[in-house]
Amino acid sequence: MTTVIAPPRAAVAFDLEGGLIDVSSIHHLANDAARFHRASLGCPANRDVLNAARRAHESGKTVLVMTGGDRRLEQLVRVWLGQHGVPAALVLMRCRGDYRPGAVVKRERLRAAHRQFPSLTVWSADPSVTRLSAPDGIDVVELPGYWGDTQ
Repeated sequence: MTTVIAPPRAAVAFDLEGGLIDVSSIHHLANDAARFHRASLGCPANRDVLNAARRAHESGKTVLVMTGGDRRLEQLVRVWLGQHGVPAALVLMRCRGDYRPGAVVKRERLRAAHRQFPSLTVWSADPSVTRLSAPDGIDVVELPGYWGDTQ
């Protein structure tokens, strides 16, 4: 008997805040992470990025969503994704009590995803995600409108 192992599917990771969610109205909250992430879930969807996530899913790619928010917001994030029809297979979030910079947490999560999905593209407005992902061979679609710390 021969066992056929399917090759890993390609994946696309979409940043939640500033990617799937238009957070332009709450940039002033960026220095208070807890308030910012909670408030972001009341913001409108970024239709272009939302449509890109749907197209990625329809083309057979695995859709991942990443956020700098912590797991306390996981249920609210999943509700937002469901309400907006985002076909997310996995939500990459920080653990409770993890106060490292968002870019560091995202890099760690993206590296782990990249091991599972050798063909990985990330859509993000955060220039530090671009700077930290490119050396790992992760393709990046840079989105406009970043407002936060670039450290």
